[in-house]
Amino acid sequence: CHHITGECSCPPGWTGHDCKHPCSSGRWGQRCENSCACNNSDGSCDPVTGSCLCEPGFTGTHCE
Repeated sequence: CHHITGECSCPPGWTGHDCKHPCSSGRWGQRCENSCACNNSDGSCDPVTGSCLCEPGFTGTHCE
């Protein structure tokens, strides 16, 4: 946490005042600022790395 403001600096994949909330679906990275670039129906990706989490039957970097 910042020594003056007390604001938390969350690790990638986490958000919230106390960093206890994972990024919402479709978001990833520092402060959950990035959008997943996945082609599978729910567009889900790893909240830390942004790697696509493909549905069964799909493969590739973007589940294409």
